[in-house]
Amino acid sequence: MRTAPLILALLIAATPAAAQADIQTATKRAKSGQFDAQGAVRCAQEVGQDLGTCDASVARATGSAAVVVTFPNGFARTLTFSDGAFLRGNATMSGVGTDTDWQLTNGTYHIRVDDQRFDIPETLVTAD
Repeated sequence: MRTAPLILALLIAATPAAAQADIQTATKRAKSGQFDAQGAVRCAQEVGQDLGTCDASVARATGSAAVVVTFPNGFARTLTFSDGAFLRGNATMSGVGTDTDWQLTNGTYHIRVDDQRFDIPETLVTAD
């Protein structure tokens, strides 16, 4: 009878590692240019700037995605997602990528990372 709780505890303990592995896989695929989809997203690089258009490419792994958004000036930022939730942006000269705010409204992720803003269609991230 004691083996069931032990097995359950081991499964729960292993779950975060599995999710992290998916994020790592998506990020590695993005870094190597192995993208599943590409499109245009709305973006702003500076505070107070109107949203413009940026190129976006997404690399997916089970339950996770890494979206590389490239601004018109060539600067790129990687945004990571897991199980439909935005996690963070990569560290850049613009900031460490953890000063964030986000919400998912009507099928669009509205994300702020440091001073940058992004509107990303949910279907680009999840492919659903």
